[in-house]
Amino acid sequence: MTTASSATLVDELRIAGKMPTQWVSAFGAVRREQFIPDRMWVDEGVDDIECVPLDRADEPQRWRAAVYSDKVIVTQFDDGATVWPQVGYRPTCSSSMPSAMLGMLEVLDVHADHRVLEIGTGTGYHAALLAQRAAAVTTVEVDPTLAEYARTALAGMSTVRVVTADGATGHYPGAPFDRVLATASVRLGQFPYEWVAQTRPGGVIVAPLRADLASGPLVRFTVGEDGTATGRVAPTRVEFMELRAHRTPSRWRRLRWDDPAADLTHSNLQPWTALLTEAPRWAIAVAVPQCKFDVWKRTAERPHGVAWLVDTCSGSWASVVPGDVEGHYDVRQHGPRRLWHEVEAAHRWWRHSGEPTLEDWEFVVTPDRQTVRLRRAQ
Repeated sequence: MTTASSATLVDELRIAGKMPTQWVSAFGAVRREQFIPDRMWVDEGVDDIECVPLDRADEPQRWRAAVYSDKVIVTQFDDGATVWPQVGYRPTCSSSMPSAMLGMLEVLDVHADHRVLEIGTGTGYHAALLAQRAAAVTTVEVDPTLAEYARTALAGMSTVRVVTADGATGHYPGAPFDRVLATASVRLGQFPYEWVAQTRPGGVIVAPLRADLASGPLVRFTVGEDGTATGRVAPTRVEFMELRAHRTPSRWRRLRWDDPAADLTHSNLQPWTALLTEAPRWAIAVAVPQCKFDVWKRTAERPHGVAWLVDTCSGSWASVVPGDVEGHYDVRQHGPRRLWHEVEAAHRWWRHSGEPTLEDWEFVVTPDRQTVRLRRAQ
């Protein structure tokens, strides 16, 4: 049996066409196992997340094969409240898919003389990779337990400094930086200006953005002489945990999709297309803030799916299900907001604007304002 190693991972990524030449030596030099605890969870899901606990002592070959594969390794659930082997509700620390890491690193475009600030140390593996190409890496982790684990794993790498602090504030003592990389997603409209202020003019910030309704995209910002950061969407698609300061409740109270107390209307807009397709979902997410969605699949007891919209602040909700006539949908809404009406209006705007894709958007961050707009509309 061949023992999995860094070379195994490099070969897997190269065969899949996901290994940029400039990162081959870095991935070959850094042993991922050095940054993964003996007890961890590996995501074995295809369409949905399916975390399986693995113990190195019990299954050393399987553990090693998972570590040196293009898979997400979860190392913490629920800020440490869930104890292995239990699978928790919210993953709060992981070693991302190496292919996703490579996508971000390629967008970041690190050079040998660069000083890099990383937001979200996690296991420390990403910082170790950055250190293979950058002059100095400062990595910031809000969780003291995770920071100490990474600090130990990174021992001996003199160009890496682990700081225990809230990454949303950056690290002023180390500024200015040439590159800033966030491995936690940032809520739209709440991009920390501290990151911009700590980046030299001409420097680059790469961060995944998210809204209440949609995660992604990965955005590459360039900082101007006037302290304004202008961002464009990168080709790489990633999904990361939120900055802890940006978390919002995501557990909904149990709702009845056919609640008789809700107002019943009808719609011709297919909810699955509007909410599950990237381009319209992002346009809706920008126009309909403070709104989360979910889709319940059909069951034996319920022969149809249900599209849900929920505003956890006001308690407003909407459910959308197929109606009796093909192409028509029954919409039930409750609360001060009419969420489905807002979605319909945003979808009409998206169609009227030429059905823009994510790449058509531009993001601007200044000291006193944050704007998202269509590039081609300027």
